[in-house]
Amino acid sequence: MREHFWTLERGVLSRADRLPLTAADSLRAGLALGRMQGSAVGLGRGDSPAARALLLAAESGVLQNGRTAWDLGSCFESQFFYTLSRSGADYGMFVSYAGEAKLCARGGLPLSPAEERQFLELMDGEEPRPVFAGSFGVLLPMESLGALYGVELIKAAETTLTGMAVCVKCANPLILEMMEKTLTGLGCRLREGGMTLQISADGKDVAAYESVQDYIYTDRVLLLVCRDLFSRGQDAAVPASAPRAIDAAAASCGRQVFRYDDGLPSGSDRKARSLSLRQPFLRDGLMLGLRLLSVMKRRRMGLSGLMRELPGFAVVSRTVAAPAGLREGMVLAFPSGELRVRPCGGRKAALLTAECTDMEAAAELCRFGEAALQRGELRGPGA
Repeated sequence: MREHFWTLERGVLSRADRLPLTAADSLRAGLALGRMQGSAVGLGRGDSPAARALLLAAESGVLQNGRTAWDLGSCFESQFFYTLSRSGADYGMFVSYAGEAKLCARGGLPLSPAEERQFLELMDGEEPRPVFAGSFGVLLPMESLGALYGVELIKAAETTLTGMAVCVKCANPLILEMMEKTLTGLGCRLREGGMTLQISADGKDVAAYESVQDYIYTDRVLLLVCRDLFSRGQDAAVPASAPRAIDAAAASCGRQVFRYDDGLPSGSDRKARSLSLRQPFLRDGLMLGLRLLSVMKRRRMGLSGLMRELPGFAVVSRTVAAPAGLREGMVLAFPSGELRVRPCGGRKAALLTAECTDMEAAAELCRFGEAALQRGELRGPGA
């Protein structure tokens, strides 16, 4: 497999020389997306001059291929993914405030490995050719779709939150304002201290805590919400990198977990993608936080009480040097737990993630994986 000048790591487009993306790079990305199978590409951005410039270039590339470009306007990342899903676009590109470009497939889900390979081949392809004026595609403004995101937030809560008091923290003022407006509309009081939702600046992740001892990150919030789905007779669609503890929780309720590829192979990608389109709250930090509050309200339990029901599991990650043969991610099962291996740093490094029942076992499995990688024993399916 030959090396490309551009790389895709977890959907983020980067140059091999690690310099920031230029408008020319973004134009090429738009051209590549416009050449992939499908009819429309959705594009959104953060509110900055860099984001505007790069998005305009990408839109030009899509239009030059005669494809329809749907301008989803200024938004934050998780809002873009939801809006893209509602638009029905085949592919999407979001440019952040800092000028980082992230690509995704239909529904805001990660590109499949095959789609990533096709995109990179097209990026390295021939120079843009002149086209006649009548051959350009159409640019459709669809920024108004963003208003539907607020409606979906209310739906994610499932019920009113009257009687609850929550504090929201987020470095992004747009997210903070939207989340507080949604909570008050659901009857929840805003109060410092006590139950707190801390949302990432892109809106994708959420941490929750009532005290220092109760602090949990997105993976455990996801597990709590999935357990609630299973108890009510529903299945769940999660990324391949999500904790395996979710599978055990599903089995205990006679339900199933379907996983979609996210740089790691899943084994149930197609069915997971179909189900995930109906479960946007499982891949959005704001919605996940609201669904957690709904679970607490319905079960009349605090966060600490819900946490006591969780199975014990620990996750340890480390980035190590990777041999040249490591091309694609892999998931390896061991008696002590699971090891996930993902290329990163332009495939010059690897992210090892071990999940076991306790921290010591996870750390040991990570060390084993690093040693096996350096011996050339872990090369992956793309070697």
